[in-house]
Amino acid sequence: MRRLAPWLWLAVVLLAGGYLGLRLHGGLALQSSVLALLPRAERDSLADLAQQRVATAGARRIVLLLGHAEAPRARAAGRTLAAALQASGLVRGVTASVDQAAREGLGALYFPHRAGLLAEADRAALLAGQAPAVLERARALLFGPAGFGDAGLLARDPFLLLPAFFAALPLPQSRLAADDGQLVVQEGGMTWAFLSAELAEDPFALPVQDAFEAFFAAHLPADVTVLRTGALFYATAGARQAMQETSTLGTVSMVATVAMVLLVFRRLGPILLSVLAMGVGVAVAAAFCLWWFAEMHTVALLFGASLLGVAVDYSLEYFASLFHPEAATPAERLREVLPGLAIGLATTLIGYLTLLLAPFPGLQQIAVFSVVGLVASFLTVALWYPVLDRGGPLRHGRRLLAAVDGHARLWEAPRWRGARLAVLALLLAAGAAGLPVLRADDNVQNLQGMPPGLKRQEAEIQRLTGNGGAAQFLLVRAADAEAALQAQEAVLPRLAQAEARGLLAGVQAPAQFVPSVARQRENAALVARSLAPLQAAYLAELGFTAPLQPASAAPLLPSALPADGPLGVVRALMLDAGTHLMLLHGVTDLAALRHLVQGVPGVQLVSLADDWSALFGTYRRQAVWLLALSVLLMLPLLAWRYGWAAWRVLAPAVLAVLLAPPICALFGLTFTFFNAMALVLVLSIGVDYAVFCRETTLARRPVTMLAVLLAAVSTLLSFGMLAASQVFAVHAFGMTMLVGIGIAFLLAPAAGRRA
Repeated sequence: MRRLAPWLWLAVVLLAGGYLGLRLHGGLALQSSVLALLPRAERDSLADLAQQRVATAGARRIVLLLGHAEAPRARAAGRTLAAALQASGLVRGVTASVDQAAREGLGALYFPHRAGLLAEADRAALLAGQAPAVLERARALLFGPAGFGDAGLLARDPFLLLPAFFAALPLPQSRLAADDGQLVVQEGGMTWAFLSAELAEDPFALPVQDAFEAFFAAHLPADVTVLRTGALFYATAGARQAMQETSTLGTVSMVATVAMVLLVFRRLGPILLSVLAMGVGVAVAAAFCLWWFAEMHTVALLFGASLLGVAVDYSLEYFASLFHPEAATPAERLREVLPGLAIGLATTLIGYLTLLLAPFPGLQQIAVFSVVGLVASFLTVALWYPVLDRGGPLRHGRRLLAAVDGHARLWEAPRWRGARLAVLALLLAAGAAGLPVLRADDNVQNLQGMPPGLKRQEAEIQRLTGNGGAAQFLLVRAADAEAALQAQEAVLPRLAQAEARGLLAGVQAPAQFVPSVARQRENAALVARSLAPLQAAYLAELGFTAPLQPASAAPLLPSALPADGPLGVVRALMLDAGTHLMLLHGVTDLAALRHLVQGVPGVQLVSLADDWSALFGTYRRQAVWLLALSVLLMLPLLAWRYGWAAWRVLAPAVLAVLLAPPICALFGLTFTFFNAMALVLVLSIGVDYAVFCRETTLARRPVTMLAVLLAAVSTLLSFGMLAASQVFAVHAFGMTMLVGIGIAFLLAPAAGRRA
């Protein structure tokens, strides 16, 4: 069986590799939606769809302003760029000028149904018995400086109710104005030509980013100032930064790790076999997760692969035995380290398996990936290393072994008791100092790491145009379209109050463009009751004697709205007949707004950023509780192996987990989900170090301490260097690893046996 086991494991690895290859060949689609991390039982399919609709619409939109001191030059630059962008095939549509035909189409759509359409101000005046105010407003439209109206219009709409309705529609209001057909804004001696486009493809796809980068490099004029905003530009900047950091930090880490292993072992074998164990672990884990879950989330893949870095400790513990003269053969080396590797694996698996208790698919995928990958790496070391390792014992390294053994003597020799207490006191003091400044931060906007330059451009574009995005909306659910419109009409007065109080800047809702059938009938009856008695005197005053042409009694229905043009945004707000969205612009007090709309049946306030921030907060708290549970579950296993000394084996890793967050807080680092996930790794690796120190003998202690040192240095090179990243989440993960692993390594020998 001993000879057959390596071949059986090879068959399993080949099977997993074949399955993974088939999935990759078929075009592996990784799940990247943050909403996919939510428990399915707690997810709302309609809320999911609404969030995806709003997020996707926002992500695919880009806005540019092209500025120049000379207005003709700015307009020409905008017109040229819009034409080139439209012809490029990169976008579905470009908005840079006034679409007069679309505006005329609005009249053709609404005019036949004018009998039931009233501006909210006119409706309120008529309900309050102030019909003369409506007549005065009509006179102002007819005889004011910008007066309009002719006999044909008066014959169809004598009180000019439809123009007032049009004027009150919440079409995107801005500071943009038409200049020679172009949309521009002028300020401070500069003319800015406006250009907005909807991308044809996913802005987060690297080929799309490369295509746009090449397009703008070729078409943006050098003599024009350009301001830009959109997810495309943030994603491009983030991808460029990530690739630069990955290239720099990854290269430095890899070169330093290889140099360290070569310097210590002076052989290529340890490097090649360590890479083999890691590669097998990642491949088998990925194949199993794709088979078990059908699809993988990018967060699970990234964190799972990083957490699998624990597996390199097993290889280093094995290869450090090359320095032990009594372990002359591969079988003897494995026999020496196998108990420690097995206990270390068991405690680590306990830590990851507790993540399976969380109801979150993301944490469950991380747990399964890590468990399967660690077991695969362990089996590779245990079954293949004795077969593939052909090297004999190493004869060099005596001084190195003596030096690293000094670390163990610090925690064992009676004469160093004062130094030990001083180290502990210093660590505890640093942790205590950091507690008052330690705070949680789940703000998803901080996690995105938006470049300051792009943020300034976005703010300037919003200031110049007067337009901002809508990250919050109301989700309205009803039995049908009529009920959905009536629900909106019930909540719109509350939103008007909120706008008056400065809680938000504006609202866009389907009911503002298409009132419910019941409301249209009420409006028609209200006009007949309030204005019809005044009509004869009013028309006589105007000198109008032509016969009137009554409007159709047929109501306007939501299905009549076009899918594009000025009203395209309204159709996009109707997910289906009974599910509508009401966009909220410029929200300043979300809590007050949420309280204001409470109690309206079928209406739910949704905030993308706040919901995602709450999700990360839930993940963070869940990870901390499961971390504590992992410690409790590890204790019985360690007690079975070490008795009352189990607390000494756990103590170094637990102290590292407890002290790392407050010490990081001294450097201005907040505590996020990414810090919590780093602590999972700190606990697992820290327990491994302590187990290795506890399992070793006095004769073999220098070899074990060398393995622990190499493992700690390789971990710090792999993960600790991430602290140098400019990406918030990566920096948080790396900084926690740097501090936590440093403390775990420093304290690990305290778990060793007393001589």
